Amino acid sequence: MKILIVRTFPNMIDTHQYNVQEIGLAKALTRQGYQCGIVLYNGKCADSVENIPVVCDNDCRDITIYRLHGFNILKNGFFPSLNKVVGQYDIIQVHEYDQITSWLLYSWSKKKKVVIYHGPYYHEFNKGYNFKCKIFDSLFLKVKHNRDVLCMTKSSLATDFLKSKGFKSVRTVGVGLDLDNFAVNSEEELPIDSTKKNVIYVGKIEERRNSLFLLDVMKELRRRNQEVNCIIVGNGEEEYKSTFLTKAHDMMAEGYLQYYEKATQGQLAKLYETARVMLFPSNYEIFGMVLLEAVYFGLPVLTSKNGGADIFEDEKCSGIIVSGFKVEEWVEKAEEILIKNVGEKLTLKEREDLVSWDNKVPAFIECYNYK
Repeated sequence: MKILIVRTFPNMIDTHQYNVQEIGLAKALTRQGYQCGIVLYNGKCADSVENIPVVCDNDCRDITIYRLHGFNILKNGFFPSLNKVVGQYDIIQVHEYDQITSWLLYSWSKKKKVVIYHGPYYHEFNKGYNFKCKIFDSLFLKVKHNRDVLCMTKSSLATDFLKSKGFKSVRTVGVGLDLDNFAVNSEEELPIDSTKKNVIYVGKIEERRNSLFLLDVMKELRRRNQEVNCIIVGNGEEEYKSTFLTKAHDMMAEGYLQYYEKATQGQLAKLYETARVMLFPSNYEIFGMVLLEAVYFGLPVLTSKNGGADIFEDEKCSGIIVSGFKVEEWVEKAEEILIKNVGEKLTLKEREDLVSWDNKVPAFIECYNYK
């Protein structure tokens, strides 16, 4: 079986700096004996092809990455040469039901089996996406025509969302981690004092991630406990980041907040190992990969309810889901973790089994083979 994973969203991806879900999934499928290709948006650049080697049990196989010239129209990716690539594969996995290229494939491809892999869901904060879906549904989505299309989702929230659209065959398969990305190189370490009670956040600096609220929580935590040290890793749009840095100025000047715009996967690995708790107060999250990363490294997490928080419904995972955004409540929950020195309840093998792509792919394969 030859499987093509099509990332239809029109953004450029640096596969060397970013934990790309498509690559993690394709590597796990390749280790299961399947031949995989991935389509990525290449903007105004010409089509190009590269191979990523995957070490399997007895040999080494390649994943083919197709970077296709394309157009971005209202955040929809269009790829003129996509059909030539599609013709080489048996199973086509498209991303997001509301991407027009995805819709063209799952609605009109008669000779190929097309499945949807979807992450977004309805949330009142996500007004732009909600409006886009309303327009898309009225123009393109034909319930009678599309209801039997097989859909896989990243979370239970996304599953409920697609069912509300009229899709009948919807399965929650989740998201995994490519554990190969976390080989720690001591030369890459961030200058973090491991003797402190390090409280961290990793992710974009933006309103959706509630970054100003995050600073309020960190500031109050430090006021209550002078052993607390705060580390934030993430970048954002200049206007919002400027507001964020202005608010964070005194915290950084006093020496208890360290801010880094970016970090390598190796640096993040060491950061997770030296931290005591991760804060993740996102207003809306399709699937917070950093939550899986924290689970893998045994780091307790304090998170809002979002697309990646399902994992903490397993009582063995050291995480607390906070329903609202009151500074006092977040601080008290974080203090509880710090004071009790909450540790991971799972062994490394159990954590690997919980988050790795290798243990997620059986659910994907079952969907690919579903008649």
